Amino acid sequence: MPAIDMNELIQNGLNRAVELMALAAYNSFRFGKRNTIKMVSLSIDDLKDIAEFCYSLGDMSPLAARDGRFLMELVKEPCAVLLIGDKRKSDFNYNCGACGYRTCAELNKAEEVEALTARGPSCQFKNININIAAGAAASMAWRLGLHCRVFSTIAFAAFALNKLEGIDIATSVAVSAAKADPFFDRHQYWTKEHWDEIFAKEFPTFTRGFIGAIEE
Repeated sequence: MPAIDMNELIQNGLNRAVELMALAAYNSFRFGKRNTIKMVSLSIDDLKDIAEFCYSLGDMSPLAARDGRFLMELVKEPCAVLLIGDKRKSDFNYNCGACGYRTCAELNKAEEVEALTARGPSCQFKNININIAAGAAASMAWRLGLHCRVFSTIAFAAFALNKLEGIDIATSVAVSAAKADPFFDRHQYWTKEHWDEIFAKEFPTFTRGFIGAIEE
């Protein structure tokens, strides 16, 4: 058996880890026992496209721009992103009303609205299902000792760039085998003063909706 150097071992292990994360997500609990989610492991070129897209949103969302900048740094070391999505309409027939319509049939007949982050309106249980799947994938990543974080910004950018066809809602799980955990120090690009300014602008829960809000 030929020797395998460390870099190749780590990359091979990371590739295998993403497969196991997808398996955990695929087999996770899901409402209605309907396995309708779709998944893809994004390529490094995909991640660079997503980083540029996020960065281009700087005027609308400094946080998306920050995550685009962060993603360009992330790809310099071994990393991967699992994108998870589903269709928005309900096939549960729970008629729970959580989506704002009285019945699933009314939801499914409603006019489709395309926003930056997703297409809507969407079934509450479809949203819960993809986030349960993301939780299962993140749990597997943790068991394997990977740095991990669930990202909505990467997911909505991947959705906007059509990196996974046939979905209306999405989330993503990013993992890294970098020398240090890269996911919880994303303020390294900003001074405290700049962060305070951006936070006040982005989270006025307070004075404005969230970043994907439809403009009237």
